[in-house]
Amino acid sequence: MERRDFLKLASMTGLAVVAGGAASNKAAAANQYTGPLWLMIHLPGGWDVTNVVDPKGSNGPTDPDPMNHYLASQIPQAGNIRWAPLQFGDINNMNFTASDLFFNKWYNDLTIVNGIDNATNSHDAGTRVTWAGSLAEGRPTVAALIAAAYLPTAPMSFITFGGYDTTAGVVGASRLGNIDALKRIAYPNELNYNEQDPTKLVRYHTDVTAQRISDARKARYDALMKQQRLPRVQTAMSQLYTARLGSNELNQLTANLPDKVDNGLLGQAELAIAAYKSGLCVSANLSFGGWDSHANDDQSVAQNLQGNMQTGMGDGLLGSLDAILNYAEAQGVRENMVICVGSDFGRTPGYNGGNGKDHWSITSMMIMGYLNGQKILGNRTIGLTDPRHNPININPATLEEDDINGIRITPGHVQRAIRKAAGIDTNPISAQFPVDVAEDLPLFATA
Repeated sequence: MERRDFLKLASMTGLAVVAGGAASNKAAAANQYTGPLWLMIHLPGGWDVTNVVDPKGSNGPTDPDPMNHYLASQIPQAGNIRWAPLQFGDINNMNFTASDLFFNKWYNDLTIVNGIDNATNSHDAGTRVTWAGSLAEGRPTVAALIAAAYLPTAPMSFITFGGYDTTAGVVGASRLGNIDALKRIAYPNELNYNEQDPTKLVRYHTDVTAQRISDARKARYDALMKQQRLPRVQTAMSQLYTARLGSNELNQLTANLPDKVDNGLLGQAELAIAAYKSGLCVSANLSFGGWDSHANDDQSVAQNLQGNMQTGMGDGLLGSLDAILNYAEAQGVRENMVICVGSDFGRTPGYNGGNGKDHWSITSMMIMGYLNGQKILGNRTIGLTDPRHNPININPATLEEDDINGIRITPGHVQRAIRKAAGIDTNPISAQFPVDVAEDLPLFATA
């Protein structure tokens, strides 16, 4: 494959071209990372958490401004996890069950953080503060910080499918999506690289010829490098060599992919898990959109949660989360994976004239997973809001309501907790972008 073609395809996939001289070091570093895969799932638009994990029911038919259309007395609960009982028989002739199925199955693994004050109702600022912990522009997303701390030179250390993916230059962001382009880069000698039957593969060169070309290229590269003393020239030559060489790492990635990558959130996770198993990935931004429900809020939220419910929990957010957890289990990585789910902000208490809800700065997050084989404590709801979805101060030590010594939970507290759980809170990279809170909340406490 010509260098120009390689770079063109690399730009399509977001693959970072790294220095060839660092290739062996890069592979060694990848093999040394044994920490968890961090999946940051962003819900763009601002989700209505009172219709999901911070339910606020109506007081009855005489309620002049109901928070939601279900009754407070109908809110289901499993352990310490409560969720909204969305029912839509009058709207689309079906009962919504994905929430019941998901939360009853996974409540013992879930930590819900309610009452997070994002201090903004702007989409851009809300997305930024959720994942960087600051309203200031230019701060890197926490997923990039984690990747930079552990695999700064790996080509897919930080993978992104959307959301807030600013890196501030600490690590490259790999924007994936075109699987055929990845395969074409990974197998440059194969004309029909999607062929599953190895006996039917068509190659540009025989294996013997391909090896002779590779050996000749390597010998020429070594000879030219010995003649150079300027570091910048050596780096440029190294990059050129890497671009022409191909990518063993991508061979590993495609080998770890399923035969058919799914669509949507599950497919994004399949790519991230394959990269993680290949030693290339530390963290990934996943995205599941459609939450800006200014009209028909209930129906919009239900559709996003359930998707197509012909089988199981459907292919909406909750069914996709369930499928990701099941897939990770089958791939042997669920006990070394952390999932954080968040959004721009929440939705207003009460409905507007179109049965929708507008922007509201108070939101929630969902956390679940394992840290180095130890399960993050589940069956927990941390943080409080009042009946009109205003945040209530909590004591950082007891996590109980505390009007005197309590604090209001902010995204900075969440980001501080993520950094500490990831082991990068004292890393020099994190120190460049401090969060402006001092309290530690046990959001990632392990069993």
